[in-house]
Amino acid sequence: MTTSSSTRSWATPGRIAAIIAALLGVVLLVLIFTNVNQTQALFLGLGVGALIAAIALSVTLNYQGSGVVNFAAGAIAMYGGYVYYGLRVNGQLFLPPLPNPLAPIEGIVHLAGNKSFNLPNIPVFITLAHPGAGSSSFGTIIRQPAMPVWLALLISAGVLAILGLLFHLLIFRPLRNAPVLAKVVASVGLFIIMQAIVVLRFTSSAKAVTSILPTSPTHLPRGVTLPSDQLYLVGIVVLVTLGLWALFRYTRFGLATRAAAENEKGAIVLGYSPDFLAGVNWVASTVLAGMFGILAAAINQSLDPITITLLIVPALAASLLGRFNSFIVTMLAGLGIGMLSSWIQYLSGQSWFPKAGGQPIPGLTQALPFVIIIIVLVLRGKSLPTRGSVETVKLPFAPRARGAVPTSLIGGVAVAVILFVTSPDWRLAIVNSLVGVVICLSLVVLTGYVGQISLMQMALAGISGFTLSKIADAHHIPFPFGPILGAVAAVAVGLIAGVPALRVRGVNLAVVTFAAAVTIEQMVFANPAWSGLKGAIVAPPRLFGLKFGPNDSWSKLFGGGEGLLPNPWFGVFCLVVVILLILAVVNIRSSRVGRHMLAVRANERAAAAAGVSVSGTKILAFGVAAFIAGLGGALSGYRFGSVTADYFGAIPSMLFLAFAYLGGISSVSGAVVGGIIVSGGILTTFMSHVLGIPETYTLFLAGLGLITMAIFNPKGVAGALRDSGHAIKGRLGRGTTPKADAEAEAGVHAKVGA
Repeated sequence: MTTSSSTRSWATPGRIAAIIAALLGVVLLVLIFTNVNQTQALFLGLGVGALIAAIALSVTLNYQGSGVVNFAAGAIAMYGGYVYYGLRVNGQLFLPPLPNPLAPIEGIVHLAGNKSFNLPNIPVFITLAHPGAGSSSFGTIIRQPAMPVWLALLISAGVLAILGLLFHLLIFRPLRNAPVLAKVVASVGLFIIMQAIVVLRFTSSAKAVTSILPTSPTHLPRGVTLPSDQLYLVGIVVLVTLGLWALFRYTRFGLATRAAAENEKGAIVLGYSPDFLAGVNWVASTVLAGMFGILAAAINQSLDPITITLLIVPALAASLLGRFNSFIVTMLAGLGIGMLSSWIQYLSGQSWFPKAGGQPIPGLTQALPFVIIIIVLVLRGKSLPTRGSVETVKLPFAPRARGAVPTSLIGGVAVAVILFVTSPDWRLAIVNSLVGVVICLSLVVLTGYVGQISLMQMALAGISGFTLSKIADAHHIPFPFGPILGAVAAVAVGLIAGVPALRVRGVNLAVVTFAAAVTIEQMVFANPAWSGLKGAIVAPPRLFGLKFGPNDSWSKLFGGGEGLLPNPWFGVFCLVVVILLILAVVNIRSSRVGRHMLAVRANERAAAAAGVSVSGTKILAFGVAAFIAGLGGALSGYRFGSVTADYFGAIPSMLFLAFAYLGGISSVSGAVVGGIIVSGGILTTFMSHVLGIPETYTLFLAGLGLITMAIFNPKGVAGALRDSGHAIKGRLGRGTTPKADAEAEAGVHAKVGA
């Protein structure tokens, strides 16, 4: 009997999966090493694998020190590369966009009519050295570097250390007891800010970076030849990994950090400060990611805002394999992912490799981390480490919308009239905001009502848009069946993405959906069979001979004139869709299904004890949210007349989570506010046309606003307005008080079984 019990306890799904993976790995290595070219391809991935491992080590270090899974670790590595580039090439330290205290005075004078009045601005760069005179080569002046390598590296390390400390003090220390969603959106906001700063200062074009490490070829056994800088980088990663392992195993600081990671209450009782430990680890992780970003940029001899940034996906896979606590396993996993990605890239060049549109199927290297993440989370999701904090804060309550029908109708009529009388720029802004409201509504259902964090809603919208293009072009399926079928395709993908939610939640689910968005973007949207070379065309909507596409002309009405673009009737069409979806989401919130969703969000075990099907509720939420996002993707396709990979994918999905959270992710009114503040929407147009703020600052302001809202007001703009209304009514002795949301939440839980 004892033997049987022992056998059952040993043969856990995780251990069985590990054994199977090890056996498959051995077989794969045998197959690879029998071919010299495949061996060469495998080892050429060591450089990328070392960078993945370094970013993964930074993520693990962050989690151990502060309990934050830092989605911005790749952006930090990229940012470090640009700090070094600016110092080394131009001798300049670039500064983030800082608010100019004199700007309001200047703006007031400009509004008064004096456009020539200008006041001093805060500097953009600080010049520390000047480039050498340089020499002429075939008519081109080649300047000498402004700063030696060692000095640029030293200053870069100091800048990164200061940034790490600021990240802790200004962002993540105030969020130490916040819900997981707040920490995720704060790291997403940091991701957006760092990328926006680099684009504002250096544009999005790639920059040439000179090498730092020796580049002479190194000959290995079996005819394998590698640049020596890749081997140096691997060696540095190994040494750093061993140093971190020894630090956390044998030093008092490391042991204290591990104790705080397991139980902050116990660490406080023993006299350790979780804040101090988190701050030190934030500084160390930021310096680690940034310095390796510098080395990797030098090895690639190129630097851009995207490539290194998106390595966060394979880095998260490596961290998950290391369970966010094993530095050695994380390092080995990062190297392995990089090498396997290089091997897959080699195989894609073979004649037998599957083709799409005459080209090898793209995105398989990006799909590898996603597959690893799914396997790890599904098999080990319940055993992944969680951090025991002193106190936790609930997500903002999802209020019941009152007077939704009359408010929607009155607001809809007002917007419809404005569409016919306003200028084309503002008409386009309204259309963009209406499409944004639809995407934000999908996040209200999934995240606001059920608490499931999704970073793939724009990818789902893209599935619908590309499907609409295909079925309308190839099969001539007319409106309205085309967008409905596109939304159904998004539902199919959304339900598949929802399956891991039955096993994992919180930040783990955010990792899954973010990896899924990257995979869909690369494998589907960048696939020539789906998107062509410049995107897929979407035919304008037609119904009973009526033409209401954005580029269709319209009859003169309420002033204006013939042929104004975009067509106001297309705006009315988008408005009708938005109103119907708003009423549908409001109805979900007030129904029994909505009460079940809120109960699952609050406490899954308590909801299950009350008779709620937790798995069924989650799957339903993923399906409904995907359908709404799919309709948004169809509207977006009609709006532009095409769908492209640039507009859909991982980074746009991050941005829309930011907009929805800023507006108020737990309410329908928050979705409306989120639509107003999307890129190209009403707020952006107001800032550029009225305040004179360039649209290039939209992403930076969105990231800054996202972090600010996560810290000071998780309810978003709509929640702040609602609380202000409660306070005013309370002072006047009318209606609700600031405690109304808490009382309403208690009432929902009491009615769960009803």
